[in-house]
Amino acid sequence: MSLPISKIPFLNKRVKFPVTPHIPGGLATPSQLRKLAEMAEKYGGTLKIVGSSITIMGLNLVDGEKALAEFGAKPESFISKSVRPVNMCPGKPHCPMAQQESTLLGLKLDGEFFGQEAPSKIRIGVSGCPNCCAEVFVKDIGLYGTAKGYTIAVGGNSGRKAQIALVVADGVPGEEVSSIIHRILSYFRESGQPKERLGQTINRLGWEEFKAIVIPEQYRK
Repeated sequence: MSLPISKIPFLNKRVKFPVTPHIPGGLATPSQLRKLAEMAEKYGGTLKIVGSSITIMGLNLVDGEKALAEFGAKPESFISKSVRPVNMCPGKPHCPMAQQESTLLGLKLDGEFFGQEAPSKIRIGVSGCPNCCAEVFVKDIGLYGTAKGYTIAVGGNSGRKAQIALVVADGVPGEEVSSIIHRILSYFRESGQPKERLGQTINRLGWEEFKAIVIPEQYRK
């Protein structure tokens, strides 16, 4: 997301609001954690661990802008119609269950897609094994590792109209995941309607048509 906090319509009317630096994958260094604590103390905020990031709560608009600048990070995406931070499990070499390097792939995808515009929010999850610790089946785009490569599931969400993602591809090499996500997002931008999540778009237009358009035949399920 490229908008500064002061330009986000629903935030610039608030006296206090949470400031959440974007920390890809939640992989923070000790130095970054100390810096967050220092900023919270400096501007009179409190810290809350939220998903894969840490929010400084209770700052005013001016101090929030200063804190983000001092930390040297983008803010998390507050705009609903965008790709949210990629959720990822530790993967190799940190987890003995991991069959693929989910953290490396997750960081690559976050760097490539985070903040991109879409018809509605897009959540992506990457897990290193079928245990799916990154909750890939309630993500718009979810991936989990197997010995053959990555299995891709799409259409999930955990919102008010919850839906379980469906597997559309398997055996996908890590280096080809990005191009498939590009195709998925292009399909969504061309076909999605306002306030419609990816899974709702595919439900409306048909899963077989989606797979035929988006998923390379050799990986299609």
